Amino acid sequence: MPSTVPSRAAVSGYGVMLTLIGAVLLALAYYGIQAIDSAGELGQTFPTPIYVFVFALLFAVELLNSRLLGLYAVGRAVVVTVLYGSLFVVAVEGAVYLWANPDVAVDDYAGLTVLAGALVGSVLIYVAYLTVVDSGG
Repeated sequence: MPSTVPSRAAVSGYGVMLTLIGAVLLALAYYGIQAIDSAGELGQTFPTPIYVFVFALLFAVELLNSRLLGLYAVGRAVVVTVLYGSLFVVAVEGAVYLWANPDVAVDDYAGLTVLAGALVGSVLIYVAYLTVVDSGG
């Protein structure tokens, strides 16, 4: 029976970087959801072309960094673009909300708690991804 635990060789610097960036985006997105609840608007912080450019940049970086080519690489690039692009949009809202209301993150170290939860969540997602990719499933 093959092991379903990811090997150390499967972990890449790029994957770790995406995991850490994802944790920060996820923590900011937590506050972005609060901002959207209070304002009722999404994606109003930057002009739309900036968001389109970020999505295009994410797609290009992911596709060019893929170890495999073909339909798998395109599919993975689309998934990463949608996930990280959406997180970016909501995280920008959260960053602006935190800039205007820093007390929501500073009081009782709430921001550190949110960041810790986001880091654990991001690492679990990365390990789950590696488990699926390494096991071939």
